[in-house]
Amino acid sequence: MKAVDGSYANVMLRFDASVVAGVLNAMFGHAPLTKLDLTPTVDLSTYTGQTLLQLSRTIVSATQGQQLGRFSPKAMALLTEAALRLAFESVPHRFIDKLDQYSSDVAPRHIQRAIDYMRANLHHPLTMIDIAAAVGISERYLQLGFRRFRDTTPAMYLRQIRLEAVHAELARPENRLPINEVALKWGFTHMGRFAAQYRATFGVPPSETVKRALGSY
Repeated sequence: MKAVDGSYANVMLRFDASVVAGVLNAMFGHAPLTKLDLTPTVDLSTYTGQTLLQLSRTIVSATQGQQLGRFSPKAMALLTEAALRLAFESVPHRFIDKLDQYSSDVAPRHIQRAIDYMRANLHHPLTMIDIAAAVGISERYLQLGFRRFRDTTPAMYLRQIRLEAVHAELARPENRLPINEVALKWGFTHMGRFAAQYRATFGVPPSETVKRALGSY
């Protein structure tokens, strides 16, 4: 695979077959994994290649966190699903034409149920497939519904309410957990990225939230 800077690199990720089959079935119905015929290589200079490369790096970082005792099943489940979904949506394979055959018949009530389910299960390693199954719609319908009624993706919405959960915990004067442990608790493994997302959302770094909470104690 050719990288943007002209160098060549190999990036290989191995996924559990049951996980791959689950994402495949959620996107394309009962499509058999053995007949997928997915193109085996991706050019890293393309948008898809760059996105997959970034996901690969994040997954490796999460795996290293597992070795150091800072592993988040929530984050790994979402990263794995995101990588597989991107591949199935962007890389040529036998079933890719089926993407355009799905109806967008999804109602606001389905999306509200999905949101309620997310909020009730934030401590669990949720994937979009889990959420769609709990609501009773396909993962494809879930994606379309969030884009139509919330102008975002379900993964982005889930990240937002997890950021809100971190903020609420850090803002409690009685909280004594370090910022990185609170972030990890709610599914954030990359502290630099988490801090940037937190500041973009709340206008202050996490440390400022803690400082204000302690000042009011």
